[in-house]
Amino acid sequence: MKLLRFCAVALLLPQLVFAGFEIGGDFSYFNPQLTTRIYPALASRQSTGFSGALYTGYAHFTVALPHVVTIGFGPTLAYTNQNSVDGVTIEEVSISRFGGDAKIQIETIPFLSPYLRLTLGKDTISWIDRGSVGTGRYIAESTAGGLYYSAMLGVQLPFSAEFALYAQAGYTASPGSRMLSRSYAVDGVRQTVNVPGDADTGYSGWVIGAGGRLSF
Repeated sequence: MKLLRFCAVALLLPQLVFAGFEIGGDFSYFNPQLTTRIYPALASRQSTGFSGALYTGYAHFTVALPHVVTIGFGPTLAYTNQNSVDGVTIEEVSISRFGGDAKIQIETIPFLSPYLRLTLGKDTISWIDRGSVGTGRYIAESTAGGLYYSAMLGVQLPFSAEFALYAQAGYTASPGSRMLSRSYAVDGVRQTVNVPGDADTGYSGWVIGAGGRLSF
């Protein structure tokens, strides 16, 4: 009897479980709070003047139990470039991300598929500060990079088996990574950089956006 049940499950399983592949991309509004800390004085500076678009793309291998659940996992890329103006000082930050993405999507509701999406990866942060010093203009460049994570809740609206639109919102953060000064120039002349101590930087913020996906 047990052997018959095993054979029945073995015959039905390939018909019940579907494996596939999907690619997607989204455009999100991202308003990060950036924090810079300098040691050993522990001086901390927070900036909330940044906001702008976060562009994300992903590719997932998927396993699905039709009309029940779909699980996907694969690589993801993201990029944002934002500016903050404070008087005569202009700060520009660029964040590039590469990580692993996982999604579990509920398929039991007709015409609507809620999902949870989790991401963990590595980011690279580039800073450019422009401002005035004395009668001249300076440009300071620095970089940082470390681990980042995000957690998103969303809903997907399928228009066909191959195409769907989705909307999502969630939280993302990079806890902190060492900041390295790359260059400092006044009126185009490179200057010696005197670093008062080790520094690190991190960011966190809420993300809301929408995108589309193609399944194969």
